[in-house]
Amino acid sequence: MKTIGTLVCSVLLSVSMIRGQGFETFRNFPLVSGSYANGSFTGADSSVWTYIQCRGDKAIELPTPCLGKKRNALPKLVSGIIHHGCGRIIFSYRQAFSTAVNLDLLINGTLFRNVISPGGNADTGLIHSSDSINISIAGDFIIEFRQSDSLNSGQVCIDNVYWTPCESGLGSEDKIAGAFACLPMKFLWLGKTISVHSQVEGEKKLAIYSTEGRLVRELVFSGFCTDLFLVNCREGIYIAILRDKEKNIMSRGKLVFY
Repeated sequence: MKTIGTLVCSVLLSVSMIRGQGFETFRNFPLVSGSYANGSFTGADSSVWTYIQCRGDKAIELPTPCLGKKRNALPKLVSGIIHHGCGRIIFSYRQAFSTAVNLDLLINGTLFRNVISPGGNADTGLIHSSDSINISIAGDFIIEFRQSDSLNSGQVCIDNVYWTPCESGLGSEDKIAGAFACLPMKFLWLGKTISVHSQVEGEKKLAIYSTEGRLVRELVFSGFCTDLFLVNCREGIYIAILRDKEKNIMSRGKLVFY
């Protein structure tokens, strides 16, 4: 059954994640150059992520890990131990150069999804979505992204990794509300309808963009609240921007459709 999500705009709002739900934007990824390196950093989930033969100058949203091609060690990006299980996972990826993406997603060492791209120079500007992947693993888990072929897998950028929990009472098919720390905006996402509540009266415009900058939907409203229906949006990561009638940004944040 489709339920309603809530978008709340308030400078007084405090934001918290539902236990076990994760949204990794790699904001602590330390590389910014085109040189390949190995290292580690603390993720948003507080686990220590390890990267092997990655670079940082090719991005979806800076900073972004980019796995190399034809490196001495197989390029990969691995989380530390994450708690409360994994129900579903979704992430964005981008082909960094002309060689097609051939990337594997593993959870606890088991292959769950291989994602690809068309290849060629025309595809380097496109951001792809893995779509929602059913994992259904309870307890502790580790996320691993690694090149499927050590010689022919093209350089690939990975960003905006989102997962739902999977523990007692929370199955992988449940629609779990998401709260994203993007003050002063909060998203409680439970389907493809957003209820927008603002403390500011007067004309406002809410615009939803894909991560490559394509306008998906926009809505102009004048009251304190309204609903925005997104029935034609495919699974993936989207950016929401709320502006006043002078086009000043009141709030912005991310939506995850899964």
